[in-house]
Amino acid sequence: MKIVETRAKSMISRMRDGFFSMRYLPFRLTANIYRGCSHGCVYCYAACTHYYMRSSPNLFSKEIYVKKNAPEIFEKEMAKYDQRKRKSVIVIGNISDTYQPVETNYRLTRKLLEICYKHDFPCFIETKSPLKLNDIDIIEKLAERELIGVGMTATSYDNEFTGLVEPLVPRSKFVRSPIRQKERILTLQRLSEIGVDTYLHITPYFPFVTDEDVERIIRDAAEAGVGNVIMAPLEISGFIWNRLKKVFKSSERYSSLIPLYEKRYFESGRKLGARITTSEKEHYKLEKKVSELCKKYSIGYWAFNNPQFNTAVISGAYRLRYPILLDYWKLTHEKGRLRLKDALQFAMNFPVDKKYLSALQEYFLNGELFKGVYGVRKIVENCEVVYVPA
Repeated sequence: MKIVETRAKSMISRMRDGFFSMRYLPFRLTANIYRGCSHGCVYCYAACTHYYMRSSPNLFSKEIYVKKNAPEIFEKEMAKYDQRKRKSVIVIGNISDTYQPVETNYRLTRKLLEICYKHDFPCFIETKSPLKLNDIDIIEKLAERELIGVGMTATSYDNEFTGLVEPLVPRSKFVRSPIRQKERILTLQRLSEIGVDTYLHITPYFPFVTDEDVERIIRDAAEAGVGNVIMAPLEISGFIWNRLKKVFKSSERYSSLIPLYEKRYFESGRKLGARITTSEKEHYKLEKKVSELCKKYSIGYWAFNNPQFNTAVISGAYRLRYPILLDYWKLTHEKGRLRLKDALQFAMNFPVDKKYLSALQEYFLNGELFKGVYGVRKIVENCEVVYVPA
């Protein structure tokens, strides 16, 4: 593996308010210390970002760029947000896992967490790595102020499948299980016990594979005290499909998935930006199934595409977040009618900026905010767009 040390010009990025962000993402601020990720997940959507490094997506897991001055730049930019803008949760490592093995040498993630603590700034980390437990002391301090959330992924309890699609994710030295991905739930248990806001991410949900283990995964997460479950089906691009097909072909057991996935995605699926996902009907069935399992085991479910299934309790770092489709869906049902002025006034209760409010107005008026969503319909009253429960 090649390590390239670089110097960053900036660290905090503000995501644009596109269709996906406006409907599903409760954050806009991100910070990535590393470019590239040595975990080697074959379904990784972020590999294409290596083009920005004038490199190839095929080198995403073999060529890691390290922003050595990340803490210095991060603190300067955080001070600006602290003084001039409203604080909202920042996701550390949304493109590359911030606790991949190279972090053991550089310890840059820890320094960013210390800066968040110093500035009382809420942060969220999504990772597959158990290495975060090396920083459990600073994580506990952040948790005492409700300033941190952590999400970990579990999609299959089959070690062969895990080895195919996530070949290089490190094992834990803190918690052990014969099931590789169960170690992530045990890691979340350790974090939940010290007050961290925890999330189990069943992302991506692999058709015909995750189906076999999803109930055990959700049951184990509930028993571990994890706060909420988030689920999203696998999304496929041409690049991702070529990689998946290659590893499926290498397995006698899983080669049968190729025709099943071709039918599910390329014949029956739907386009979602540059990728293909399952049909709306399949997505609905899947969310219903997962939400019912979460209800059975008394764990919250954060529903995105079908808000009627939501049972999540929003807490911790996500108290300082951006509103999402789910919030406006609930508001419509509570008020019986949702007008633009109501939506804008509601949004102002969150730490949003002017860019967001402008985008909200656009998506509200053109119907994209609730497009294809169960339980809400658009009407026009006296030349004014209004949304009402369906």
